Amino acid sequence: MNYNARQHSYEEIREAIIDIITRASNVPEQWASLIRELEIELAKRDGAASLDFSSIYGSQTMHPYDRELARDAFWDLFRQGMITLGINDMNAAWPWFRLSHLGKTELLTQNPLRFHDASTFIALVKGQVPDISSEALGYLYEAAGAFYADLLLSSCVMIGVAAEAEFVRLVDAAAAHPTHGSRFNAAQKAEFIGSKVTKFRQALDAIRPDLPKAIIENLEVLMTIQAVIRTARNEAGHPVATVVTRQQVYVFLQLFVDMARQMMLLRQVLS
Repeated sequence: MNYNARQHSYEEIREAIIDIITRASNVPEQWASLIRELEIELAKRDGAASLDFSSIYGSQTMHPYDRELARDAFWDLFRQGMITLGINDMNAAWPWFRLSHLGKTELLTQNPLRFHDASTFIALVKGQVPDISSEALGYLYEAAGAFYADLLLSSCVMIGVAAEAEFVRLVDAAAAHPTHGSRFNAAQKAEFIGSKVTKFRQALDAIRPDLPKAIIENLEVLMTIQAVIRTARNEAGHPVATVVTRQQVYVFLQLFVDMARQMMLLRQVLS
């Protein structure tokens, strides 16, 4: 067998488990069955489509560390009330389990920002941000591809560039506003992205009473996410001893989607 198992992040494993236990049919009811399905699912998501999945279990195709993360993720879901031990009175204890009533209602709606490869990530972005620019999408393709190739610093840089592309669109739209546009001229003309952000925020504060309540409530979140992504991009793009984990980059990709959606909503208000 040519497949070489790679190590996955906690978030990747947790989302894979959630996808398995919330699917419509063939849901595993024992721990060993769940691990078998997880092993198959991770292999498929890593592009091992040619494997004989009927014999994959027991072949040690899952990274050893992934097995322990899977155990952590399972018991985290149990402590959160998403999983119940036992499936009926005849099989009422471990290793049997089932999705709880809470899990049935929560897990399918708890996190809309779930993805398991570059294609599903791009589809997620387009679904959440229908008018995202082609420029940003180009960088996001690179970011997601780099993430799944374990090129984490490259992924951080591409996420940051995509975020800047969307922010510049937002500034340009605000500067064209028939009433408030002049307030954003300074942000539009600023040479560096940090200066653009500062001047844009100052202009927003000046027209805060004219903005919808929902936009105001999410403004701090938007600016915080943007700052996190910009910092990650800057640190990854300079020749310093930067260490970034798969878990962090996975979160950055998710944060980008939320940030881009908030920018779209604000752009619609300011256009």
